[in-house]
Amino acid sequence: MTEYISSMRKYIGHERLLIVGASVFVHKNGKLLLQKRKDNGCWADHGGCCELGETVEETAKRELYEETGLTAHSLELLGIFSGKELFYTYPNGDKVSNVNIAYLCDDFSGDIKFQTNETTDLRWFDLDELPESISPPVKPVLEKCLDVLKNRMESKIDFEIVLINEQYREHVNNLVEESWGSTNVVTRGVLHDTRTHPGFVAICNSTVVGYILYNMADGDCEITVLESLREKQGIGGTLTNAIIELAKNTNCRRVWLITTNDNTHAVYAPAQRPSADGLARA
Repeated sequence: MTEYISSMRKYIGHERLLIVGASVFVHKNGKLLLQKRKDNGCWADHGGCCELGETVEETAKRELYEETGLTAHSLELLGIFSGKELFYTYPNGDKVSNVNIAYLCDDFSGDIKFQTNETTDLRWFDLDELPESISPPVKPVLEKCLDVLKNRMESKIDFEIVLINEQYREHVNNLVEESWGSTNVVTRGVLHDTRTHPGFVAICNSTVVGYILYNMADGDCEITVLESLREKQGIGGTLTNAIIELAKNTNCRRVWLITTNDNTHAVYAPAQRPSADGLARA
């Protein structure tokens, strides 16, 4: 309980209090990480009330770390949940009306460990084998989470990674031109013509759904262009890992790129998080 809520309870006792909080569902390989609450013995997501002056995203990341030991690198908004469906009375008699900003997180790091005395268990559950004893305010949020994940799994595509050859070269050049306005890339003051850069394409049903280009120089491998044409399919991460494997096989000292900080999760593969400086284009 936050200091603010504790102070409010001194004035209103157990009467219903409007509270704003944030919660996180952690997802990995078709499983959800749930916590068993100490107060009601039910399973729930990870979250809590906002501190004064704290953003809801800051709350979500803080609560996730405090309750699981995991650090969220990016959060996907599931929705804002409120209304009578989120009325709840705690075992101690405190009544609340929750406004919950809920997130989904599959981009995280760290070792799972108990961080608070509010939790008695942390456990991974298959999406089709979730426990029955879900904490009441969490149920509508969990339903939305399951809808999102199952729809995503149903729409998952199969793709293969192949080297860019004459069959794909012109098409990739056109994609670079269309997406970035030029086939020229400037990194650290050096002008590159990406039409000469080798790389890989991701192919689904004979269609290019992603591509990556690189430049080898002085024992370094720089990723110069990376684009996934289908979101949340693992294409960016798989293409990046193809470059990493290539670099290993050619005794390359490092793989690097320059990018903005608003979409770094796109290049992170579930199995391997490459070290990256970023990606820049002129």
